Amino acid sequence: MLQAVPDGSVDLLFEKKGNQLRSFIGGTVLQAKEWPLEADGRYFGVRFLPGQCFLPEGLSAKELVNADIEISGNAYGDNLAEQIMEAHNLEEQARFFLESYEKRLDGERKEQGWSRLERYVRARIYASGGNVPMDTLVEETGYSACYIRRSFERVHGVAPKTFEKFIRFQNVLHQINYKADKSYEEIALECGYYDQAHMIHEFRRFAGVTPKVYREITAKTPPAMLE
Repeated sequence: MLQAVPDGSVDLLFEKKGNQLRSFIGGTVLQAKEWPLEADGRYFGVRFLPGQCFLPEGLSAKELVNADIEISGNAYGDNLAEQIMEAHNLEEQARFFLESYEKRLDGERKEQGWSRLERYVRARIYASGGNVPMDTLVEETGYSACYIRRSFERVHGVAPKTFEKFIRFQNVLHQINYKADKSYEEIALECGYYDQAHMIHEFRRFAGVTPKVYREITAKTPPAMLE
């Protein structure tokens, strides 16, 4: 069983069953989501951090939000499906994928105005912990709010405001995981929420459980598994 929570990433999953290989791609989830893995399947996955994925031709980031779409196993390289099938272990699968993806990447490196803007907005959202107002982005970039949203959605499929919520949520997860002595009120204020109730409301929506229940679960979880 795989589980994901909102973070803006794109996931690619190869499923090998017998002599058949299927490939799926999915964008960020909007709330906690589980994927059941079949016992007779072998799986190889790739996670692209926000803004780092070149999508297969014909797909948009918006189509992938909260969705899983089956794609060709060769969407990221000629003969990639065959290489993934014949690989002896995960290390070989990773090497074959990276070699194919890097070739594709070389042909996609075209800097454009909207992509520079998206990268700037994403960096500002990270630097502010998910708390940079749109008015500030308009003032700093000289672009309209509408153009900023459109450029950002082109890459992520969600608006900057939604992405900011993801980042605040991820910061709360980090605080709970590694700052056991902090109260929920302290965490809420540090992460940019109006108050503790606001944080708990969004946390439950994104994680499917309250911060208290999550903290109880992680208290029994090895640190390496929280990364």
